[in-house]
Amino acid sequence: MAENEKQEDELLLDSALLAFLKRHDHGEKVDRESFLREHPELAEQLRSLLDAADWIERMAGPTLADSLDESVHSDPPYDPNQVTIDLKGVTPPGRSGREGNVRVTTADTDDEISLSEIGSLENTHTNLPCRFGEYLLEKVLGRGGMGVVYLANQVQLNRRVAIKMIRSGALASEAEVSRFYSEARSVAKLDHPNIVTVYHCGENAGHHFFSMDYIPGTDLAKRLAEGPMDPKEAVRYVRDVARAIDYAHSHGVVHRDLKPANVLIDPDDEVVLTDFGLAKQMGGEQGLTATGAALGTPSYMSPEQAMGKSEDQGVATDVYSMGAILFALLTGKPPFQSDSVMQTLLQVMQRPAPSVRQLRSDVHGDLETIVSKCLEKSASMRYATAKALADELDRFYHGHPIEAKPPSLPRKLKFWVSGIPLVAALTGVRHVEPSRSQRWAQRLLIASVALILATIFFGRSVQHWYQDKVLPSRITIASGAPGGMYFDIAGKLSDRMQTGRNTQPSVVSTGGSFENLRLLMDRQAEVALVQESTIRADQVAVVAPLFFEAVHVLVPKSSDIQRVEQLAGKSIVMGAKDSGTRQAALRLFKHFNLKEQDIDIVDGDWTQSSVRTPDRVLIAVVKSGQTGMMSLLAEGQYRLLSIDVAPSVLMSEPMFRLYEIEAGAYQGIVENPIKTLATTAMLVVPKDASSRLVEECLSAVYAEPTLTEDLITKELAAGWQGLPYHEASRRYYERR
Repeated sequence: MAENEKQEDELLLDSALLAFLKRHDHGEKVDRESFLREHPELAEQLRSLLDAADWIERMAGPTLADSLDESVHSDPPYDPNQVTIDLKGVTPPGRSGREGNVRVTTADTDDEISLSEIGSLENTHTNLPCRFGEYLLEKVLGRGGMGVVYLANQVQLNRRVAIKMIRSGALASEAEVSRFYSEARSVAKLDHPNIVTVYHCGENAGHHFFSMDYIPGTDLAKRLAEGPMDPKEAVRYVRDVARAIDYAHSHGVVHRDLKPANVLIDPDDEVVLTDFGLAKQMGGEQGLTATGAALGTPSYMSPEQAMGKSEDQGVATDVYSMGAILFALLTGKPPFQSDSVMQTLLQVMQRPAPSVRQLRSDVHGDLETIVSKCLEKSASMRYATAKALADELDRFYHGHPIEAKPPSLPRKLKFWVSGIPLVAALTGVRHVEPSRSQRWAQRLLIASVALILATIFFGRSVQHWYQDKVLPSRITIASGAPGGMYFDIAGKLSDRMQTGRNTQPSVVSTGGSFENLRLLMDRQAEVALVQESTIRADQVAVVAPLFFEAVHVLVPKSSDIQRVEQLAGKSIVMGAKDSGTRQAALRLFKHFNLKEQDIDIVDGDWTQSSVRTPDRVLIAVVKSGQTGMMSLLAEGQYRLLSIDVAPSVLMSEPMFRLYEIEAGAYQGIVENPIKTLATTAMLVVPKDASSRLVEECLSAVYAEPTLTEDLITKELAAGWQGLPYHEASRRYYERR
């Protein structure tokens, strides 16, 4: 089999095993035989792997199979962000091929599951407390597939320590032992207050181990579970991590597995770095690091780690991970997190990092710049050293300009102003000693503050007066089709408006409500009549509701149509595309599960005789009693369809109101009451229209004689809930 095909098979095996473990860790009862049947081509290999996992787990606690039988799972749920992976090919016991490993980590520890050879620490693991050389093992702090960490007491020194050892014990392979001691050596060469200290490394009764600091307290993963942090607190933590990592880099050690779970927080609220299991000695490679495997924690690993380019993993790799940690602390989640390990790796390699401020708008722009620079795909574009990152974070922490992007002149001026002692005291920003010019500026600031406040107040007053008192230079009213109700109402409004100028407001005919809204948005009209169904609160403000418009469904008298559902497949005239009638009709049909493709829509208006044929249905949304509708009904070719289930429509379409066309309406043509729905004709203006214009419109609407029969009264308009009224309209109705 070609090498590429072999790697593909091994990745399939890895993915299937990780899927099983993920379901198990979530406490789900998984039938093993059913799972194996889902993967017939991998069944034999998976069975060997699962049997091996059971055997290992028995050495440190309940078996995998036993835990599947428990109704309540005691371990914390699986978190894909806490997985440290080595996607090298897995070799089950007895299978030929190169030795294989899968690394899995928890928030407390991470280690390597070696499935090619298995050893035992049964007595040590299952009979605690117990003696182990000069240590008394008290309890398990955490366990991984290959390793386990204990809380222990070093008896001779009476010192509490953490003991890490290989779970497979005396049967550990040379590669596993080499990797284990590599971690111990990496940490042992580091002497820094923010890095865990290794005390002792050795072998006892065939079991390899090393002892290190026991750090009581918590870690950033647990802190992160409580939600996003205060930005300055997050910056302080990551800054101190960067300083410790810079020390490690100066001693030739790259961590390569930085993540919140590996940053401990001691009782003094100081960070302590741990878990150097993937540490790399700069200038050389060891063991699996040279195989092209992807090593790290998916959501926090760098692109070069995700691609398995071990030769490119250096200082910039840790810089990236620190940027990912800072992103998570600020937003509550890592920059990349998907449903599976492989999807997450692809995102790390291919997608640009999301913007911090898109997820949390209160984060300062400089902090977003720092995070973005750390998360650059190209290592050369990140901070050159961990020290450079630490210094940048320290500058931000103390309110100084950062160097990631040269500040502009206005920004420098802003920083200079913020350094004035009074401004610094008011904002709570820590600054260096102010300069002589800043002290002089403070004196001038105190002397002029009263004048500035007066100017601001006066300026706002002038602006408010201008908006309330000044009419626009022209007034155009967007109406509707000539001869229609909207066109007639617009003409009356134009005649009644007393603008105090020689020219009268003009009326422009349109194709309907949508066109009217577009004219308002394009500043080609100042006032418009629209149907309520087309109003968008973020675009316009309501001046006044004018009158109700009933939905008239006219069917040929010769047809047997009795319900709206029977309109499926019919040819229906429902107004122009931009009309409120078309919008209302589509919303009505939606309630009856009638889609546009279910009917034959005819463009045109019911008033046009050219579109009326004996087999077509007409939809008209007009004021009851409208003259044109009465003429059409008098011709005797159409009858009104009653919507008997109208009340149920209101549940899904609150824009409608119940309406009944009474018996005897239209000069007796309507013999029986017609149940239907109604929408409302509204007079609207742009949201930023002047108050004077709105007041002029209101005066015209409510002047005697009434603008139209059945005009909605001022009292009803004043109590109307949910309408996006203009502020001038609200004041007008409150006075009534």
